[in-house]
Amino acid sequence: MKKALHNVKLTQLLSNHNNVRTKEILGNCSGVPRKGKRFVMSSTPLDKSKDIRVLTTTVLKSVRKDGDTYYFETQNSKYKLEVQAW
Repeated sequence: MKKALHNVKLTQLLSNHNNVRTKEILGNCSGVPRKGKRFVMSSTPLDKSKDIRVLTTTVLKSVRKDGDTYYFETQNSKYKLEVQAW
């Protein structure tokens, strides 16, 4: 069975690294953030010679849902994920 893709906007709220490279990412994910799991999403690449941009976090320490928005925290970062109806 295929998982549904969600159109999302990921915003990095706080971090002690710059691995994400941009403050916001518009893209897709096949599942919502879950505590104890990694979060993975894809988007348009920053480098035009690439086909896709993939972001994978470390394991999520906490997840809070508020309507269609998720707030989650990893060991080094805090994020906001807005599920869009594009």
